[in-house]
Amino acid sequence: MSVIDITSKAQFDALIKENPYVAVQAHATWCGPCKAISPMFQKHAETLSVPNTYAFARFDTDEVPDLAFELGIRSIPAFFFFENGDKAASLSGANPPALKKSVEEIFEKAKGTTAGDGVSI
Repeated sequence: MSVIDITSKAQFDALIKENPYVAVQAHATWCGPCKAISPMFQKHAETLSVPNTYAFARFDTDEVPDLAFELGIRSIPAFFFFENGDKAASLSGANPPALKKSVEEIFEKAKGTTAGDGVSI
């Protein structure tokens, strides 16, 4: 699966309600470090996404400021990891090894859950 582009807070709220596990990247078009790490986040999404269980999403902090405010973003890129609708962890900065570790930890949890269609992953 590819990364979902979030364009509103309502879309974000629905995403974390529909998926037990969600990884979210906060970025901006003008942010150099964001541009550098975005391809890595996309690669993780393609290899670790689990339909109806583990979703990857991103949003532009300039385009969805209410979500940026709610998440308390002070610097970008920033990554947030949600479990069952609650923020479980976060990561600031373009740190590829830390990002890889974080997305893989959530993936291990997601593998142990049941997808929306009742099939064990």
